[in-house]
Amino acid sequence: MLATLRNRRGIIVGVEDFDGTSERHHLVSVEYTDPEGIPEETVLWEREHGRDLLEPHALPRVAQTAPMPAGDFDALVRATRWYAFSPFLRPDDPTQRVDRPLAAPFFGAVQVDDFQMIPVLRALQMPRVSLLIADDVGLGKTIEAGLVLSELLLRRRIRRVLVLSPAALRTQWRQEMRDKFSLTFDLVDRAETFALQKRLGLDANPWRTFPRIIASYHYLRQPDVLARFSPPASPRTLLPARPSSSPGTC
Repeated sequence: MLATLRNRRGIIVGVEDFDGTSERHHLVSVEYTDPEGIPEETVLWEREHGRDLLEPHALPRVAQTAPMPAGDFDALVRATRWYAFSPFLRPDDPTQRVDRPLAAPFFGAVQVDDFQMIPVLRALQMPRVSLLIADDVGLGKTIEAGLVLSELLLRRRIRRVLVLSPAALRTQWRQEMRDKFSLTFDLVDRAETFALQKRLGLDANPWRTFPRIIASYHYLRQPDVLARFSPPASPRTLLPARPSSSPGTC
């Protein structure tokens, strides 16, 4: 069976009885179908907020139905993308928002403090996120940037990410995002661009190929690199971090 759990779609692969204090609960193992976050986990089903099941008989019968016309499918994709920017509005009253729990703290291998959730809440209130995180050293600016990024990815509000940093901190940024938030990034530099073109051809553009990129801003300022970057750049590209002296500065 398919399930919607913690703002993600997954497949239920196992159910076990778990006797609670007052009523029966179930331990449910879920394998997620999207590449973001952890691939699988086991949850106490009755305690999860916003859980939902898709019954097997609700799946479309593709053998008996004709395919959707190309124009209708394109309209559906465009409508879904527009809806992703405001997925928590009530359909009967668009001026009222539906309260949904934050999912980012559950997917990070960090102990989140209360003040670190303020940038996440501010970001969710913005139709187009634009934040400057300038806390003191040691207060967790990297964690705050990762929480914002994880929440926006889980809510399908962004698809592409670019992190700009000094060249010496690129590897550290990638390791922090992978270890703390299970987010994989590709390092883009001249050597990686040559390797990509060797695999895919001379027309391969790394800025179009990789959805999440870490690059040096000195490398991006080069005229030939900037010319390749400009066409695939779009307003939906998020620039969550530009450290100047440490990987925790945004």
